[in-house]
Amino acid sequence: MLTTYRIEVRRSPLLSAFPVLIAVDLVVLFGRSRYWIGVWPEASAAAQIVTLFLGPVLAGVSAWQAGRASRAGMAETLRGAARPGWHAEAARLAATLTLGFLAYAIGCLTAAAVSLRDAGPGFLWPSYLALGAATLLMFASAGHLAGRWWPSAAFTPVVCALGGFVALLATPFQFTVLAGPPDLHVRPTPVAVRLLLAGALAVLAVTAPPLPSRRTGAAAVSRPRPRHARAAFGGALACSLVALAAFPFAGDLRTERSASAVRPVCDRAAPDTPRVCVWPEHRRYLPELTRMAKRLDGRAGFRAPDTFHEFGLRRTDLGDRGFDIAEGHVRTAAIAMADQVITTSIGSCAPPPRERRAWQALDNIHLWLEYRAMGQDPDVADAGLGMAGVAGAQRTASRAVRTSQAEQRAWAARERGHLREKEWCEPDANG
Repeated sequence: MLTTYRIEVRRSPLLSAFPVLIAVDLVVLFGRSRYWIGVWPEASAAAQIVTLFLGPVLAGVSAWQAGRASRAGMAETLRGAARPGWHAEAARLAATLTLGFLAYAIGCLTAAAVSLRDAGPGFLWPSYLALGAATLLMFASAGHLAGRWWPSAAFTPVVCALGGFVALLATPFQFTVLAGPPDLHVRPTPVAVRLLLAGALAVLAVTAPPLPSRRTGAAAVSRPRPRHARAAFGGALACSLVALAAFPFAGDLRTERSASAVRPVCDRAAPDTPRVCVWPEHRRYLPELTRMAKRLDGRAGFRAPDTFHEFGLRRTDLGDRGFDIAEGHVRTAAIAMADQVITTSIGSCAPPPRERRAWQALDNIHLWLEYRAMGQDPDVADAGLGMAGVAGAQRTASRAVRTSQAEQRAWAARERGHLREKEWCEPDANG
């Protein structure tokens, strides 16, 4: 069987196309984004996203490999061989999986290598890698089974590849995740269900009985098969049905990560400035975030809270007011920080709907604080950030933040004067 496996590896079209497969892997890894570098959960998610493309490719190649013997007219010869037929099928599938998983492993190791310097303690999260492995095994096995039953040299591989890609995008059940924020983690139960389905499909692919064809007729199907092969096929079929039935009950792939399970990383820019706490995996952003907190403290009568927490570190029944780092951008953190400064200094304000100038003042102050936090030109700070409905506030705050410190204090006092704080604003104990 080992000799058959080596032959199948040498004959696999993936062997000739292996450099292209690696190139696709790296292009998807680095071409989509690079914010994941230096953040272990994000790097793990980026490494498994590659399976969104590798999975359909393996399905198509596996279908071509599985149907090669039938297309060459060797099906009857193999059925009459002394060695059980599932040995040859297992060798073919194993050859495809070897090259596919090798390409996947190279992408994972590359993601780990470029993240080692900045990520700090830890490594790639196994749950994300296991999810990607389940996807590859599932689609390679499904393609192999389709190739055995419909051994077309072109139609079946193309349908398997395109169908696999559409299935990954259109199915109501997730097989991949597009990001790995540190406040979420992959649940083991859904991953186990997907691994069960993938393993069952692999056994089905190599033990399934052949379908009758015009050349062999029903005789090939009715020929007695070994008892253990029939038992394996029946067990795999039962397991696949159980796994499919368990998908809705397994729940979502990811759930909230408990903040009590980790020790947040906290720091401040100076002894008298606000402290900033982040998830350990986001430690690389801490220097910039502490500088942002320093710029927000004591600006024109606005008082910052003692500590800014990243989203997920302080969940409450009323929600989570922590700042978020979206796809490596701290601009979203500035938005949440500005909101906390307003809440701490003024409270939660709700002017009547008719008081448009008061609402405009709130928007102006909020944008001004965001620009102060970023410490850069407003046009640069807003680049790539869609902020519909606040164009007027953007222009006003942009002009204000470009003036001197004294002029900014006077402007902020005027804007704040449009708010009846004692009437419209209430102190917020959770702010």
